[in-house]
Amino acid sequence: MLNYGAVFHIIGWLMSGFGVAMIMPALVSILYGEVNWLAFVTSAIVAFFIGGNLIFINKGATKNLSHKDGFLLTVLTWFVLGVLGALPIYFSNVVPSFVDALFESISGLTTTGATVMVGLDSVSKGILFWRAMMQWMGGMGIIVLAIAVLPFLGVGGMQLYKSEMPGVVKDKLQPRLKETAKLLWVVYLLLTGLCAVSYYFAGMSGFDAVSHAFTTISTSGFANYDNSFAHFNSPWIETICIVFMLIGGTNFALHFMCLNKSRLRAYTSDNEFRVYAFYLCGAVILAILAYIYGSQGLGDTSIRTIIFNVVSIATTTGYSTADYAAWPSFIPILMIIIMFWGGSSGSTSGGLKVMRVLLIMKQGRRELFRLLHPRSIQYVKIGGKVVPEDTLQAVWSFVGLYFLLFGIFTLALSFMGLDIVTSFSAVAATITNAGPGLGEVGPSSNYAGLPDAAKMVLCLSMLIGRLEVFTVLIVFLPYFWRR
Repeated sequence: MLNYGAVFHIIGWLMSGFGVAMIMPALVSILYGEVNWLAFVTSAIVAFFIGGNLIFINKGATKNLSHKDGFLLTVLTWFVLGVLGALPIYFSNVVPSFVDALFESISGLTTTGATVMVGLDSVSKGILFWRAMMQWMGGMGIIVLAIAVLPFLGVGGMQLYKSEMPGVVKDKLQPRLKETAKLLWVVYLLLTGLCAVSYYFAGMSGFDAVSHAFTTISTSGFANYDNSFAHFNSPWIETICIVFMLIGGTNFALHFMCLNKSRLRAYTSDNEFRVYAFYLCGAVILAILAYIYGSQGLGDTSIRTIIFNVVSIATTTGYSTADYAAWPSFIPILMIIIMFWGGSSGSTSGGLKVMRVLLIMKQGRRELFRLLHPRSIQYVKIGGKVVPEDTLQAVWSFVGLYFLLFGIFTLALSFMGLDIVTSFSAVAATITNAGPGLGEVGPSSNYAGLPDAAKMVLCLSMLIGRLEVFTVLIVFLPYFWRR
């Protein structure tokens, strides 16, 4: 039986916390002499009122959460906070409709980075800070979700990470969340501060340094300018960004273990990290060779530019310094492929995750071997440990549903009149939480020109991609609501 009292009690606290967070961009607006601070205060009051009532009404509820409660809490949290996050954007009149505000908010919280806002160079500093802050908070939420919640719920093969964080394995979801979050917040805050300081000394203003640190470490991609990172035109800033995008795309449990034990062996001994590093290097080399071959040399494009954009897409950050859609056709196709791979499990990156890709490759190799040796007994191993068959089955089910939904959403956008390149890449970019696609939603454009119905489909695509497919789909099943 679902424990609605406990679920809504926690959501009430999350809404109230979200309301507190809105005070920060309000103060930024006041600091810069802007008039839209009232939009944040109004939205905060709404969050406090609804959240406070949920806390008061459900204060006597039993606080233990079951698996089913965990699924419901996860889905409701991202949906409710997505709606709340849209309020300041809508009240500030920086977008023409609430659908646009909701798209921007969900894109922020899921760290997708797809935007419908134009003229960012002249947009209110308070709104820019709120967009960045939502992505930063969403990034932290995603790390906790990936390392503490989804493994506990057994979603999509992530059971492999049940014991990733030392001292956190519990029978109940809520204590696990509390202890894991404390450990991860330290790492997350430390890396964010280091990124912001690095940006500042590389030449960014204080405001830009903090805002872009928020969206870099969360591999989110919202920038303060229409030209994204090309606005700065700085090798130092781009190099710093590359480093922190790579860090954001790495399992945060590894960061914690490295900092806790002061040893780099946490990275080098991890199978997923080794594959992650290898495939990124391979993608960069292929992109450079393809550009040189297709363009008869580098021309005005630097190797740094190619590396930046490949790493940005591979980690599903979504920053850009060039219109890679206009590069030799091999590169845009490569970009679509690597955004599906994404970063490591337990990171802020989207996509399938390297661990799942690695398991699929090992499983495929095992099946090929079985064709030659039908009577042999072969096991799939990660780090010398046998992967249970139910975990492999969960991974295959996850990938199958992932691409089935990808096809359905692509057909839906095509039905609305969008061309095939735009439909295909828009769904690819949102379900992988990468941000920019190709065609009308390429790196030199955005999602503002899409119909409202298409934006709502893409909002669902972002949520499903970020919450690992099963987490969202399961709440639509009739037997989920039965006792």
